[in-house]
Amino acid sequence: MTVVRRAEPLRSSVRDAALGTADSIEFRHAVLDAIRTRIPYDFAIVAMVDPATLLPTSQTTTGADSLPSHAMETAARLEYGPSPYGNAIGKLARSPVGVQTIRDAIDGDLHRALPYVELLGPMGMEDEIRFVVRGRDKLCWGGGVVMRGPGRRFSGEEVRVLAGAAREIGEGLRLSLLRQAPRVLAEVTSGPAVVIVGPDDEVESATAPAVAYLDRISGECETRMLPAVFAAVNLRNSGAAAAVTRARTLDGQWVVIRAGKLDGRGTAGRVVVTLEPAGPAEIISLLAAIHGLTPREAEVLGHVLAGQTRVEVAHRLFVSPYTVQDHLKSIYAKIGVNSRQELVAQLFFTHYLPRYDTPVGPDGWFADAGSRDDRCRPLNSP
Repeated sequence: MTVVRRAEPLRSSVRDAALGTADSIEFRHAVLDAIRTRIPYDFAIVAMVDPATLLPTSQTTTGADSLPSHAMETAARLEYGPSPYGNAIGKLARSPVGVQTIRDAIDGDLHRALPYVELLGPMGMEDEIRFVVRGRDKLCWGGGVVMRGPGRRFSGEEVRVLAGAAREIGEGLRLSLLRQAPRVLAEVTSGPAVVIVGPDDEVESATAPAVAYLDRISGECETRMLPAVFAAVNLRNSGAAAAVTRARTLDGQWVVIRAGKLDGRGTAGRVVVTLEPAGPAEIISLLAAIHGLTPREAEVLGHVLAGQTRVEVAHRLFVSPYTVQDHLKSIYAKIGVNSRQELVAQLFFTHYLPRYDTPVGPDGWFADAGSRDDRCRPLNSP
């Protein structure tokens, strides 16, 4: 019997779930149930990832009664730590199959390896299959693990069956985000965060979401409107039609502050100021500006955070891999990290983990940050 035929029952169950579930959470539960029927396990995770960075945004677990404390942080430190255990998701995403047992991934004694010592062992698990899943668009939309306790290793056939259904799982995750998008976006949208600043640089009005953002930036009621006023003053002094600044909230989230002329009366008119969470495009720009990266280094940074290898970046930029490596050395030195893994870890712990398991939009990014089109527009646009 061919692999395709052996995987067909699982593929069929996943396709049915993709058509019959209401949202990504329900679909992930259905996928876990379908996998368990064909590939018995003791513990499993199916997670969503942001296709732009391969960083996880939410997950569904089943099986074990409890996870070790700080399991998510431990897994992240391993994933974004040094070789040989780091970048497991990235390696799988670049492989043709995208499915692998932990024993195939780790050379040497499993019981001495950090993933076993810090995760599998404390959970009472002995074997693991890791997988990533892509949609028809060839983008990676998720991944996961299935684990078993002592004495029950996964067979090669079970690995092949899961690999045979990976495309259906990836496409189902993508479709589940599209299906839930109208409801999710309606739920997370509390209204526009807008401040109107008058010709005398006094705040004329502000929406409740804008006040909430400004409270998180300032922490002082008496001075909370200053970022909006400063944005308006900066716009007037620049003589431009629009201006963009950025601020960080007290709880660590970057916010993009855009100012634009409301009534076209030059420096004498009113200014509208909007506030929105920074998305990946703005975050890359922030890292570049804060650490003094050159335009070319910022370009390389964007490709690296998208999961591309040194050779792939060189091909995109029409330079040699050695030139890319020189840029990476400079980037790492300026940001204060020693490797790609440390760089991605900084991005994950700062911008992804605080939002983990909050609603995700149809493009795979957190819904509270708006659409990817909005996040990727030029930073000097209104």
